Amino acid sequence: MIQQQQHRISIIGIGRVGLPLALVFAEKGFFVYGVDVDKNKVLVVNSGKMPFIEEGADKLLEKWRGKGFVATTDFQYATENSDTLVLTLGTPVDEHLNPIFSQIESVIKSIVYNLHAGQLIVLRSTVSPGTTEYIKRYIESNTKWKIGEDIFLAFCPERIAEGKSIEEIPHIPQIIGTLDAKSAEKAEAVFKQLTPEILHSDARSAELAKLYCNMYRYINFAIANEFMMIARQHDRDIAEVTRLVNTNYKRGGLKSPGFTAGPCLYKDGFFLVNRSPFTELITTSWKINESVPAYLIEEIKKQTSLVNKKVAILGLAFKKNIDDNRNSLAYRAKKICIAEGAKVTMHDPYLEPCDLTNVLKGADVVFIAIDHDYYRRELSLEKIAEMTNKDSLLCDIWNIFGTNKVLTRLKRPTTQQLLQEAVSSDDEESS
Repeated sequence: MIQQQQHRISIIGIGRVGLPLALVFAEKGFFVYGVDVDKNKVLVVNSGKMPFIEEGADKLLEKWRGKGFVATTDFQYATENSDTLVLTLGTPVDEHLNPIFSQIESVIKSIVYNLHAGQLIVLRSTVSPGTTEYIKRYIESNTKWKIGEDIFLAFCPERIAEGKSIEEIPHIPQIIGTLDAKSAEKAEAVFKQLTPEILHSDARSAELAKLYCNMYRYINFAIANEFMMIARQHDRDIAEVTRLVNTNYKRGGLKSPGFTAGPCLYKDGFFLVNRSPFTELITTSWKINESVPAYLIEEIKKQTSLVNKKVAILGLAFKKNIDDNRNSLAYRAKKICIAEGAKVTMHDPYLEPCDLTNVLKGADVVFIAIDHDYYRRELSLEKIAEMTNKDSLLCDIWNIFGTNKVLTRLKRPTTQQLLQEAVSSDDEESS
């Protein structure tokens, strides 16, 4: 049984996965070091400010900073004085879409000289299958420690939705993948304090499970995006077909189309394909999802030339209601529009909070790249039509305005319609 106040945890990497996890551990009574090489980020966090949007994190940071949580760049001190080390590091891909593990390898090579008996090392980053076994071999080859006897090792993946970590961590079953029973016991003792449901397995199965979670969603989004394209070939829009498929039918479940990318879904499939003989499903899904901006712009060009036209792109994050634009497809849409001769303006309430009216003013095309709730609240078809050029075109793959159409030609109200509305309003007031 863990005594949380005496158990110290180092979270290596206080990004969008590590920092929320550190704060949840602090809330559960652990003392937590948030370790990062970014000095500016450490200063910001220790001042009580979140470096990114995460619901509920601001209150936890204010509550625990300097008490149950301290951010630091002193890697050696934190690791030497911790009982558990949790690695939450980035695992990107290179220009050839091969996985890059340099951050993890660098940390592992550093911590082997600071380890002490009884420590638990938790790998939380998304990795290719076999990485936990590689770490075991590296530690045992370069130190006197034996995994499962002296030092303990587990792969415990995160499966939260970015922006919802604080809310989701206590409710999502925690997968624990290990190479020995003692490591499984140690990891459960820690994570049982966060969530009541623990799912034990071997390390490689856990690594695959994390990747399968992401790729299952990614492939389903690719299906929705391809179905959208097929529907348009038949001069139909996907929203209506999806309604027919899903309404009161338990074997429906068709996703809605949209931009699908980001730091995880965009690249996690390549952790699987580099050693698999049959990879067409994953690679084709990637091609479909990555092609959506180009496809939509080609559809726009069928209705209007983009040469010397103004295109307003709304939503720059990779998903709704967050401030993370890593691998966002909005920027690909921008490049294509510019290549077609258009002038592009961009807006995002979390990333580029400029004046929305100026962004939309005089636009010939309005391109909803991400379905932030902000746009549902602040905009309507009527408002967009008033701010943009006459007969402007709305591209709304997310259907946030309920047109059930990917492309909608906006019509400004005529003078007669405006007069009729004014007369109607006067009649209501007089009655």
